[in-house]
Amino acid sequence: MGNFMQGGIPPLPGTGPDFGAIALNMVLAVLWSIVAAIGFAAAIGIAFRVLDFLTPGVAELEELRKGNIAVGILWSSFIIAVALVVYVVLNK
Repeated sequence: MGNFMQGGIPPLPGTGPDFGAIALNMVLAVLWSIVAAIGFAAAIGIAFRVLDFLTPGVAELEELRKGNIAVGILWSSFIIAVALVVYVVLNK
């Protein structure tokens, strides 16, 4: 047992971490996050225009200000559906 403990932990195989690759992956992750944020914002904006077109005669913002919960549920479910579609497209 003494010989095993004196030797310490054996070194890991390889030459060590590649900090250049790690930094590149970090930069690409930040860029991809920016692209995803812009994609989500554009998709939500377009989706609201489509929803407004699909519901003629209903002023959604006025109804939300009046406290109409049905319009709030409709908007939130629509946003979640669009976000799921954009997420699947961006993750492909």
